[in-house]
Amino acid sequence: MAYIASCAFRRTLATTALACLFCACGGTSGKATPGDGGRPADAETPGGYLSPDGAAKGNLSVWTSGVGRKVQPTTTPGDGTSIAVATCRDAYASAQVVVRATGGDLSGVRVTAADLSDGAGHTLGAENLALFRAVFIDFTHVNANGGNLDVPKNSPTGDGRIPDPLVPLIDPYSQAEAGQPFDVEADHNQPLWLDVHVPKGTPAGAYAGSLTVTATQGSSATVPVSVTVWPIDLPDMQSVTTHFKMSTNDLLQYHKGIYSCSGSNCWLDFTPEARTLVKRYEELAHAHRIDTAQSFVVMPDNGCAAPTDWTDYDTAMAPYMNGAYWSDAVPSSRLETPFSPGVTWGLEARCTQAEYTALASAWAAHLKAKGWFNKAIVYAADEPEDSQYPDIARNSAWMQAGDPDWKAHIMDTTSPTPSNVSTLNPALGIYCCALAWYDNWNDHGAIYGRKDWPGLLSQGIQLWFYESNAQDPPYVTFASNTLDGLEPTIMMWGAWYEHATGFLYWDIAAWTLDDPWGPTIGFNKTGDGVLLYPGNHDGAMAPIGSPADVVVDGPIPSQRLKMVRQGLQDWALFQLAEQKGFATQARAAVAKVYSQLGGCTYSGCPAPAGGFFWKSDEALLAEVRSEIAALLLQ
Repeated sequence: MAYIASCAFRRTLATTALACLFCACGGTSGKATPGDGGRPADAETPGGYLSPDGAAKGNLSVWTSGVGRKVQPTTTPGDGTSIAVATCRDAYASAQVVVRATGGDLSGVRVTAADLSDGAGHTLGAENLALFRAVFIDFTHVNANGGNLDVPKNSPTGDGRIPDPLVPLIDPYSQAEAGQPFDVEADHNQPLWLDVHVPKGTPAGAYAGSLTVTATQGSSATVPVSVTVWPIDLPDMQSVTTHFKMSTNDLLQYHKGIYSCSGSNCWLDFTPEARTLVKRYEELAHAHRIDTAQSFVVMPDNGCAAPTDWTDYDTAMAPYMNGAYWSDAVPSSRLETPFSPGVTWGLEARCTQAEYTALASAWAAHLKAKGWFNKAIVYAADEPEDSQYPDIARNSAWMQAGDPDWKAHIMDTTSPTPSNVSTLNPALGIYCCALAWYDNWNDHGAIYGRKDWPGLLSQGIQLWFYESNAQDPPYVTFASNTLDGLEPTIMMWGAWYEHATGFLYWDIAAWTLDDPWGPTIGFNKTGDGVLLYPGNHDGAMAPIGSPADVVVDGPIPSQRLKMVRQGLQDWALFQLAEQKGFATQARAAVAKVYSQLGGCTYSGCPAPAGGFFWKSDEALLAEVRSEIAALLLQ
């Protein structure tokens, strides 16, 4: 049995439940193996395997695994036969079910889920079990940087294929089949990703049911599934501020009916069709605890004068802020503003000091009147040069003259150092640090780190982190080319441990236009800026887009997106432990897995504080979550 337990920028528990080995909110453990649907090296786009003989007579076998290791088409099968999950309420847990064909191809494979019951009249409906077919990306001839276990170098079989796109078996928008039926090549694996969602209000207890796998050949298999629901309500996504950009303009390249053109110039329209599609992309990110800001909200523009009519802005923004926009009714965690201290365009370039200050005053007054000011983020010049620091400080001072409360909301993607804090500390409320530019772990010199940050925190300055292509292994990464599924999750563990309050990522939909399901190597880091994929291929660049066998009028999640969600759930769990008075115990537990985000490894590098950087040990992560959950159930 595989036991599963659950509760950034370019550059740079019931007693019996707690007795189980792997228990936690948002965690997984066990053996894992995703499989085929692979992408041949000469294929234009990845997709599902299509058997040349629909009457093939392969034998169906099924095995289960956790999510700590990605499984390749050629990975040796594991011995898991069932799935067990323990989780908080209002949380997700994930596992993998792997279909393998032996003695010949399999065709027409389908998987169905049954309701889960606790035997006491309560049901966890099958609609809370979502299944996805993993698709592989081939990195065989890709030279861009990967994560800590990149392939084919680290593949036991020399295989260059890694799973990332997850095609839903059932289209969540049309309810038609999407990722199934599928074929499986002889002696290969096809992994399926299982998401189990425990809604708010679900009675605590143990729920049992099954998955059924069938093939055209008439063979079938049953996978037992059990879910233990703890009486712990996980805090929602507002507990951690996330600032993940989602570029929406390129949706028109892969989805029809959402754009207009004048000659070769096309743009995304504000039509009902476009709004529906964009909302689907927004909802997917939101369901994974990621805030992508607000699409189709136009800021009031009155030049350098204060806006005189906020009606359209308020009407568009209110549903995001009060939660009415979202299917889960959880409000957005942040909103953007028109200010960007330190840049040489926009308001900063056009407005006088008096105008800029008056505009900052007007915006603060309006946002405070609406009750939204606490969610405002002012994004100063991105990754500024030293020469830009005085400009950031000047524009910040102008904003603070309009309302001193702005300071706490001004964020910049730079790291504090002894040479810049005298200029930037009075200007910034948030330093957003690239992982490799935090502390001196990467031998970058005098950069503020763990021993320095308490002084900044005592001044009310916040720490955020962001993932970028500026750090390589042994730092944890969001890179798509790695067999290690835990890297994004451990990144969030480290952010919490270092007392961060937010996380930023430069984009989740920065696709390579002519190969959006490919390796994405534009910034020399695989998968950089991509955490989801376009679901169709009938837009302006048709037939480029999703593989020919994938037709979904919405986004396709990635395996990495799921693991980011798991890490954000863990972050919320750790915060809850802090709020309940268990900060010391929680930090001691997390330190079993996490010592530091990474570091350099050449001669003369500082030794990791705990004797290791971080541990990619799925069972140990689950043990830590279990320990923290036990504290909350005392």
